[in-house]
Amino acid sequence: MTADRYRAVFAWFNARPAAKKVLRAASVGGVAAVYLLYAALAARLLWLRDPLLWPFLAVPAVVFLLGTGVRRAINRPRPYETLGFAPLFPKDTKGQSFPSRHCFSAACIAAAAAWVSPLPALVLSLLAAVIALTRVLCGVHYISDVLAGLFFGAAASWVGFLLWFRFI
Repeated sequence: MTADRYRAVFAWFNARPAAKKVLRAASVGGVAAVYLLYAALAARLLWLRDPLLWPFLAVPAVVFLLGTGVRRAINRPRPYETLGFAPLFPKDTKGQSFPSRHCFSAACIAAAAAWVSPLPALVLSLLAAVIALTRVLCGVHYISDVLAGLFFGAAASWVGFLLWFRFI
């Protein structure tokens, strides 16, 4: 998106305070919901003494570390840095925009949940999409940042689980 498009999106939300509140709630709540559902699924696996608990915990942890390393190595500026605008909600983080860590974490957790139970995996996938949309609408990521994050998180999670079952 261009700076003018971001400004138009921001103007739309600023003219509609209720919509802006919903966007903020979706942005913050989506992330919180992913982590709460992840913790609940992990607790269920622990309670059931399910052997999937270990890859369910280990794979997302490794993907998180790998993704964070990729972000640091690429160190892409955020849209508000490059295009010269203030994001919809205050944020002053510099760089490390690609891939979106919120998106790759949510997608990784959704893919991990697919190995455990289809309904939570579907809910988590929808939450990952909401997170991606809100990150762009708030002006803190480019569309390519969130798409790369979703792809990286899901793909790395699947590879991690396949490697786990192959070698461990």
